[in-house]
Amino acid sequence: MLNVVGRTLLRSNCVPKVSSRTTVIVTRVHKPPLVLNKDGEAKDVPQKKINESVSWDIEDGKYVVYQRDPEILPEQSVKVILLRNMDDYGVKGQIITVKSVIANRDLLLPGHAVYHNDENLEKYSDIVIPEETKMFSSDVARKIYSNWSKRCLDVCMSMDVKEWTLERWHVKASLRKHNLWLTDDQIEIPGGHIKGPNLDLENKEFISVITLNNFDKIKIRCRLHHITSDPLKEPFYKRAWYIQIAEPIFESERQELLDMNRQPPSKKLRTTKGLEDTVHQFENWRLDRLQRVRN
Repeated sequence: MLNVVGRTLLRSNCVPKVSSRTTVIVTRVHKPPLVLNKDGEAKDVPQKKINESVSWDIEDGKYVVYQRDPEILPEQSVKVILLRNMDDYGVKGQIITVKSVIANRDLLLPGHAVYHNDENLEKYSDIVIPEETKMFSSDVARKIYSNWSKRCLDVCMSMDVKEWTLERWHVKASLRKHNLWLTDDQIEIPGGHIKGPNLDLENKEFISVITLNNFDKIKIRCRLHHITSDPLKEPFYKRAWYIQIAEPIFESERQELLDMNRQPPSKKLRTTKGLEDTVHQFENWRLDRLQRVRN
């Protein structure tokens, strides 16, 4: 009977091909007959009589075949209060709504958030940010912040000219290579003037700030690279330079760059031979930053 049931389940395509976290309602295709007691009622039936009613023939298999109800309940969302700054989620005291599985896995169980209810609103009233507070100008701005606040932007400057000064349009051109289109007045370079060519600045970092919708300000980690048409003069670029810990161009930005988020190395980079020291340095930086930022 089990083999028949298994083949039936496969034919009915009960197993979803794409994993998703939803509630699915199912009903029996064939309603099994009720076993009645001596008074003709379906209650207080001895277990022995129920067992005897099962014939274990091929017909019994149809009673364990189910069909999926067309109504599928979506995954539930929960509202939580953040107890500390959390990358990709928000700042301490912010009230956010996330899917239940994400809330349990990343926020509630590790102790980084609590459920949003009257008791917790009163308990954490000193840190709670009112829900009506505008955190981002739009959902698109929030996604841009989530993406670019941890990326490393390569700003390439020429070695084939006698002298240059890095300006806002250089950052704008670099962002356009990554499909982010801004105007000059949306970009700031707060650290100061950067002049070159100067190989002492090669692979060093500085901060640029972009403004979206005259509201959102996003700090971007930039890495200076020199390029040339002469392959003999081309600087050597290390593999996975974007996850390496680099020196700042401006000493005044050192701590700020250390505290800014970074995109973690992919599984491929973590297992690439020759990058063990780079990945180890990244992990040390990540643990140190978590202690500083979340406390």
